[in-house]
Amino acid sequence: MNKFLLTLLLSLCSPLALAIAICDDSLPRTSPSSRFLDHGNGTVTDRASGLTWMRCQLGQTWQGNSCSGEPTRLYWQQALLTAERIRTESNHALHGFGGHKDWRLPTIKELTSILESACYKPALNETIFPRAMAGDGKEVNDGYVYLWSSTPFPAGKTVAYLDITSGSVGLRAPSAWAKQVLLVR
Repeated sequence: MNKFLLTLLLSLCSPLALAIAICDDSLPRTSPSSRFLDHGNGTVTDRASGLTWMRCQLGQTWQGNSCSGEPTRLYWQQALLTAERIRTESNHALHGFGGHKDWRLPTIKELTSILESACYKPALNETIFPRAMAGDGKEVNDGYVYLWSSTPFPAGKTVAYLDITSGSVGLRAPSAWAKQVLLVR
């Protein structure tokens, strides 16, 4: 019995167990669930943009109504190559995911289109993108999660990323820090 209580207490006090978005209910939702068509296969289509998104980040697995596992953190070039492998290698586990083979990194404009402005930690709709704050990297442990975009800024030799913790956009050298990836088509 004592082991059970200790396990329960530790799991309830875990940062991941308490990872629930902080939302201001007085603000209108910018990314309501009704805006997305759930295909029941780990993908949703944003009716506003027409884009179809994987509901889980790379490294996670869709399990019927949520994402399990921890997201993979990749450097930008690795993220681009992984998306290419998913598109072109028929033996890749995600090749043909959701019935589609054209998955890619989103542009920064596409990433910001799914932000939920009324919330942070994450600034995403958690019903549509469950466990968005999952992970075991430095970003998650310090309370931040970043998603790579495909948008480079050649003059500064940087790439845009989305901080889904706060909803802000940042720029970083592609080899400076590994980030998480959410794919789109």
